Amino acid sequence: MSLIDFYGRFAAGTVTCEKCGWSGTGAEMKSGEVFGDGIEKDCPACGEKWGFVQWSVFVTDNPPKDWKSKIGRVEF
Repeated sequence: MSLIDFYGRFAAGTVTCEKCGWSGTGAEMKSGEVFGDGIEKDCPACGEKWGFVQWSVFVTDNPPKDWKSKIGRVEF
């Protein structure tokens, strides 16, 4: 597996499978095994394990008092 990236950039970016040549957006790839810090992504054409994508995370030490934490999925 070749790449570690953050999900927001990955889903909108173009990726290419080195095994079969398929090309498309990260959002079009199939999801493999899910881990606490990210997910494996596989080629939708040949099933080759393409890489690992880390979940997008934002951390702050001193958030505003009215700031609410949100944990959710990026939708495109």
